[in-house]
Amino acid sequence: MKWMLLLLSLTLFQDGKPKVYTPTELQTLRLQVAQKDALLAKNLLDQAQQNFQKSLKTLQDEGERVKAENGWKDATFDPNSLAFTPKEEPKKP
Repeated sequence: MKWMLLLLSLTLFQDGKPKVYTPTELQTLRLQVAQKDALLAKNLLDQAQQNFQKSLKTLQDEGERVKAENGWKDATFDPNSLAFTPKEEPKKP
């Protein structure tokens, strides 16, 4: 156990300062390009999420419109199956 602590203290305090790893200029440029690609992909993902939310709202609104046109006040719209079913009555104990 003591030798582990000694080894740990030697590796932590070798020169008094932490070792620094510096990539080459070409490696740094490759990393920067990959970072920018990731940021662009994130922006595209955010935009796609907004478009999805907008489309989902349009679908829900159209479901409500169909319900109103047909007078189905007690219907529930399922956007996955596009089915309308009667609302379930709360069961009395």
